[in-house]
Amino acid sequence: MRLTLPLLLLCVVASLLTGCGNERTVAGAFRLELFEDGTTYYLHKHGQDDSSKGGSVIEGTVLRLGWSSRFIVAERHSIYRGDPDGWMIIDVQSGAMSGPFTATELRTHPETQGIQIYEVREAWKRL
Repeated sequence: MRLTLPLLLLCVVASLLTGCGNERTVAGAFRLELFEDGTTYYLHKHGQDDSSKGGSVIEGTVLRLGWSSRFIVAERHSIYRGDPDGWMIIDVQSGAMSGPFTATELRTHPETQGIQIYEVREAWKRL
């Protein structure tokens, strides 16, 4: 069976469109990915291979998320169960990351003040 050029182009466009719907930009080069199971979210940085970090720059799945043009705050569930869960702070400009922090510790960081935190499903809708 021989594919015609219009059919081949249609297949290429369809595959590109379906792949694009699973990622949304958070801030700067950082993007949120909705995994194929429809319930798991990962945070990635464009141009960075995070496969050695469990598929996410925060080395875990995203539970809650907040952002500004300068900072991203993400509550993670650690991929490696020997590592603690908690809140991560990412400086969008420098790419520096700190954490994990408890909720109490997070409130002591002035860079997070004024950032609205959302459950990850709600954050996804707002991006």
